[in-house]
Amino acid sequence: MTGDREALVAAIAADPDDDTPRLVFADWLEENGEEDRAEFVRLECEQAARCRDLEFLYPLPDHLED
Repeated sequence: MTGDREALVAAIAADPDDDTPRLVFADWLEENGEEDRAEFVRLECEQAARCRDLEFLYPLPDHLED
């Protein structure tokens, strides 16, 4: 791994609930010739955001959580 890549992966690992480092990593991947992987990361972030929106709109009853 390159230094930049390692730093980006470390930032993702440090705050796994924040999509911002993932999206920065996706940009870096695209700029470094890994367009397919960048698109995959962006789609993962989009899917996670939609799941968070659904959980907010339709929360599970307390007895079904965890």
